Amino acid sequence: MSIQRPLTWLATGLTLTAIAAGCGSPSTTTSQGTTTSKAAVIANGTIVDGIFEEPDNLNPILGPNMTFSEIVKTSMFHNLFQVLPNGTLEPDIATVVPTVANGGISANGLVYTFHLKQGLKWSNGQPITSKDVWETYKLITNPAVNAVTKLGWSDVKTFKILSPYSFQLILNAPFAPLIDTVFTGSSPGILPYSVFKNIPASQVNTAHFNVDPSVSDGPFMFKSWVPGVAITVQRNPYWWGPKPKASQIVFKVIPNENTLLADAQSHAINVYYFAPIEQAQPLSAISGAKVFFTSAPNEEMAVVNMRDPVLDNVKVRQALEYAIDRPALVSKVWMGHATLVGADQPPDAWAYDPQIKPYPYNPQKADALLTAAGWKMSSNGFRTKNGQELTLIYSTTAGNPYRDATERLLQFWLKQVGINLVIRNYPANEFFGTILPDGKPWDLAEYEYGQGLDPGVRPQVMYEPGGAENFGAYNNPAVTSLLQAQSTLVTEAQRRPYLFRVEQILHNDLPDLFYYSPQGVSASINMSGYQPNPWSVDTWNCWDWQLTK
Repeated sequence: MSIQRPLTWLATGLTLTAIAAGCGSPSTTTSQGTTTSKAAVIANGTIVDGIFEEPDNLNPILGPNMTFSEIVKTSMFHNLFQVLPNGTLEPDIATVVPTVANGGISANGLVYTFHLKQGLKWSNGQPITSKDVWETYKLITNPAVNAVTKLGWSDVKTFKILSPYSFQLILNAPFAPLIDTVFTGSSPGILPYSVFKNIPASQVNTAHFNVDPSVSDGPFMFKSWVPGVAITVQRNPYWWGPKPKASQIVFKVIPNENTLLADAQSHAINVYYFAPIEQAQPLSAISGAKVFFTSAPNEEMAVVNMRDPVLDNVKVRQALEYAIDRPALVSKVWMGHATLVGADQPPDAWAYDPQIKPYPYNPQKADALLTAAGWKMSSNGFRTKNGQELTLIYSTTAGNPYRDATERLLQFWLKQVGINLVIRNYPANEFFGTILPDGKPWDLAEYEYGQGLDPGVRPQVMYEPGGAENFGAYNNPAVTSLLQAQSTLVTEAQRRPYLFRVEQILHNDLPDLFYYSPQGVSASINMSGYQPNPWSVDTWNCWDWQLTK
């Protein structure tokens, strides 16, 4: 395969240097584009948010964990706490963030006491109480429920309701990321007791609520879902926060990023989240548009399927990492709007170890490792071993320009060292809903993981046996032991050495091919109030969204 086609295609974005110069340091957001000064606002308008992937369901406790599902859910469901763009955790439904200092967490880290704000209501007018949290706990921990994650919840020994607005969680052992894991953000979120008290756990996975969430506690509530077309939410009259400035938000399903760009240019959409980097310049040229570059604790990687005997050999995994010119991915595909990583922690995380360096591009080293693993070059240019050709299946979400470009480059680079890379991509709901969890038919699966406020959560979810997103079936007892040990400690200073050690092991083991931490590219068109949040999705403050003209 010739490398000319992908590099020619990518060259269309090289004029983004001027935009890149405005790029901020990690955890910052910068914007480019044109806006009308003192633009007139439109009261009670309808915001159109273009979403590239259609959600699988809208139940805040069910998987799969999809970004665009989170976008819709966050407009309707709130939790006890939320993270502001500056990384500060603040109360949402709760009155205060529990700490040891304020008595909310016991000195031994086993007892957490939470207090809910009084007078808050669900969209059906029912009060939000401790019973809602209790019902959520029962369902998430029930084996029959396909919860997006049970991490943290499964550590609860006793759930004790103290009053309608206070409850305690008594843990089996200290678990430092508890608040971030179970009570921050919309997934998992809190379910209404008034609805789910009548639904057996065995029926939760298929409940009508999943596609028609009749009761919610966020600024907006469900109105309609036309599959393949749009999901519409409308203003929740019982929302306790600032009255939403828009009367409704239409999440328009547009599974093609060229169509998304065309809709933005024609002002048919007002929000475009996760835009491909090569569209930043044309987006910035739209009248009334702002383009945002946001550094976030996210990481693009390819999960390695350890079930494949070929990839179970660490020499082969390391050869793959050496064979990929990842600096070229950053410079050519992302135009410099990404940072290389050497392990599982992105640079924005407090557990990031700068001493762990990314693998350099070294095809000669890759050749030597593959030869040492017994793979010999054959006359057709691909390696073989015991009559088997070294062929790997690479999968990701279909229709994504930067991933399409990445795949073409990977095919070229891996061919140079004798690996036949076969591409099989899938629609996002299928990729995250069945392909990844089933562990087939893929050897390498690329996606971007968004990390929360606590960097200890991601490795537990991804690398412990039984982890909700351990799609590659990785199992290293040393990693599991370190992760479990750090989760029982309280301070960052105590936990950091354990997570540093995990990073080093993962750097050597390569359960993933670690690529880079990209900046998010998003745009707002003819609207005010849009503010990217590196710790959440774009709808985190959607009550403040308002049309302008």
